[in-house]
Amino acid sequence: MSRSALSVIRSLGFSAFAGAVAAAVALTPAPAIGSALPAAGSSLAVGSSLGIGSARGEGSALSGGSSRGGAPQPSDPAPAPGEHLHSFNFSAVNPHEAAGGFSGIDEVAPGRYIVISDDKGEHGPVRAYRFTITDHTTFAMGDAVVFTDPQGQPYSEYMDPEEIRVLPNGNLLWTTEGNATPGRVAPPQLIESTPDGAEVRRIAVPHHHVPNGLSTRGIYHNNGPEGMAVLADGTTAVTVNEDALAQDGPRNSEVNPSRNRVTFYDLATGTPTREYVVQVEAGRGATSLLADDNGDLYMLERGFFEDLGENGENKAEIYKLDLRGATDVLTLDALTGDETPVAKNRVFDFASVRPHPDNVEGLAWGPRSEDGRRTLIVVSDDNFNETQTTYFHTLLVP
Repeated sequence: MSRSALSVIRSLGFSAFAGAVAAAVALTPAPAIGSALPAAGSSLAVGSSLGIGSARGEGSALSGGSSRGGAPQPSDPAPAPGEHLHSFNFSAVNPHEAAGGFSGIDEVAPGRYIVISDDKGEHGPVRAYRFTITDHTTFAMGDAVVFTDPQGQPYSEYMDPEEIRVLPNGNLLWTTEGNATPGRVAPPQLIESTPDGAEVRRIAVPHHHVPNGLSTRGIYHNNGPEGMAVLADGTTAVTVNEDALAQDGPRNSEVNPSRNRVTFYDLATGTPTREYVVQVEAGRGATSLLADDNGDLYMLERGFFEDLGENGENKAEIYKLDLRGATDVLTLDALTGDETPVAKNRVFDFASVRPHPDNVEGLAWGPRSEDGRRTLIVVSDDNFNETQTTYFHTLLVP
């Protein structure tokens, strides 16, 4: 860690440290849910660890041909102004097999976060975990929030949770990507639940997002609303699909970008109000969307490249989106190719984090530094794979 990074950590009120800080674990035994979940009131306290290991991202080896549509908006070629402060290896101190698959994170209150797992019922019910962060180098995992249907029962239908956001009323809004496989089609949805996980309502996606099970219409399987932001006033949710819709053109590949839909929803009525197209870089999927206090959107892209390094490497970047002049495509069942996409300005490139950053999937805000930049927490998804690792990266972005 550079001296400048250490000084920024101190300015944020963080504990000063040099090198890796020894991990300390305080664990209360818990009854099992799936493989194992921490019980209410228990905590897993962990110190910081600076090691970063190799892993690949679920669904990030994307296949397909060339992209379709009008001239793409170029990404900002200038060096990203963001700064990497610290990476914490949660897997190194986590004894709970079910505490993985972290695909979304959001700040509940200063120092408190909610992290959702994308487990599809293989390791336990649909769930999220409460975390406390005392200095953004020490994370403590508390109890699990189990999401339930309107009857108070754990979900028996197919769910693929991805992003989670906290609403002004304290409720939790989360996305499920749905299922696009033949004979098992389930539409993507936004679901609102109480802080304890009880379902309040569901919000349907536009009809042209619903898959037909043939990969010719709607989302591709495992490529629905991976990212979601809630604007500061709490009245609007915004989703981004991980990949293009089937009718909008070929899927993202290692040599070709994709044109993904960004959809705005009125949370009072639960209806979509407008929609845009954003170009996602070749070999990547859009995995998280986060709004700042001004309503500006930040998007995370990541992908796994098998031909990099000894065992493949992840690439990932964070962009600030500019919707000015972009075409509203909500009424278009399929893109025509004449649409003006959303412009992107890169604010952080994980290429500076060596080795690669792992399968990063979730974004959440932390405190603001003295120089006006915001702390950004980025969580990675280990896909419940022993060769992958859950990390909490701490960044600074303008």
